[in-house]
Amino acid sequence: MIALPDPARRLEDCPLVIFIAYSIGPHADADGYAEWLKRVDMPFFNAIPETRHYANWRLTEILVGPAPVWNWFDFQGLASEADLERVWFDPNLDAFRVEWIRLWGYGSPNPPPVLRHAYLTRPSGLRRAAAGARTLTLSGGTGDVPQDGSADIVFRIDGILHKHFAGRDESRPWLTPAADFNPLGLDWLAVGWGAPEPLPTAVFAARSMLVAAPDRD
Repeated sequence: MIALPDPARRLEDCPLVIFIAYSIGPHADADGYAEWLKRVDMPFFNAIPETRHYANWRLTEILVGPAPVWNWFDFQGLASEADLERVWFDPNLDAFRVEWIRLWGYGSPNPPPVLRHAYLTRPSGLRRAAAGARTLTLSGGTGDVPQDGSADIVFRIDGILHKHFAGRDESRPWLTPAADFNPLGLDWLAVGWGAPEPLPTAVFAARSMLVAAPDRD
């Protein structure tokens, strides 16, 4: 295993970030899901050589728009764009994902499309360091990405990753353009470290709490 925390494993340094939105059943808290993330999930993902930053977050308060069907999300930041396919189809990672589904599920036997896909994003513009922040405001919107500097990190959603380990239609490509099909319903995501107000153009925003990250305790 790798030595953590490692302050060099910062989200803001990743050229590509996979955004994973999900929900799990009400048993999660009683069964110690957050502790499992800290002890097992986060260290495992960050030990994958091509993964620079893998962190787990939980929504705590909806600020704008209706509550989504997902209430947890992960950022998987890659070391380089060339690593995407190698990471996505890593056989050890596939086995881990299948075990995660067995242990925790999606909160329902037939999860909606937003949970059966992941979202390939690219940072847009300047990026500010988290500086140890354990909370953030996550804003999301449609149309053009927000003006540079309006948030600490802005991600443009470029592609949709089809989860082959969760019953993907094998006749479809594993990665498709977000413009063709995007069950998340957002064109961009913006991170504001701490507890800033949502971006004014957001159609969704939520306060979120860090559960586990590689660059801080």
